[in-house]
Amino acid sequence: MFRMSDAWMARLKDPQPWSAPRPLPQPATAGDICVRLYQQGDGPALFAAIDDRREALLPWMAWASSDPRRVDDSIFYVERCRRAYEKADCLDFPMAILDASSGAVLGGTGLHEIVPDLRQAEIGYWVRGTHQGKGICTRAIGALISAGLRPTEEGGWGLRRILIFNDVENVASRRVCVKLGLRLEMRMQKDRYLDSYRDTLGFAVLADEWDFEHNRTKPGT
Repeated sequence: MFRMSDAWMARLKDPQPWSAPRPLPQPATAGDICVRLYQQGDGPALFAAIDDRREALLPWMAWASSDPRRVDDSIFYVERCRRAYEKADCLDFPMAILDASSGAVLGGTGLHEIVPDLRQAEIGYWVRGTHQGKGICTRAIGALISAGLRPTEEGGWGLRRILIFNDVENVASRRVCVKLGLRLEMRMQKDRYLDSYRDTLGFAVLADEWDFEHNRTKPGT
């Protein structure tokens, strides 16, 4: 079987692959919205956010139909995240969306599916049922993208490219991407199953296309 040489394989990877900055970056903020890594004690507030009109998270957040069912489940989840953050090879960083004043959990997001050799990550998000439709997600995700694409020497995560995928019928999720000016790069035909086969839209932005001051894509990009 043909095997590519190490020299050739090296050409397929960024010569400066991504690794998590240490210490991990500080919370990202946008006015009264804060996005940060989960901390000890967040479990009960996380459960309350999910259980607050849980049906409003469906059908897109399929996990909400069955998990978490008890406060202890959310406490365990937060602790599992906290322990994973500490590992040098961690490539998944779930985060909370918070009211910066009260500390209430308003939703969840994070940097997921990180590909070090491409310095790329995916972002997903949800907002508690009673707080949907208030622009919280757009502000939170704009702040997180700024933190994700900001160089590590400036306190950011040092990524080069960020992706967001959403169900073609999830209008609210797609609206977040459109408001932030993200580029629609793909429509995957019936690539996943959620009660039926469904299409997925893929949005993306590069670091040099992002306006860090205004937490959105640069005009004309």
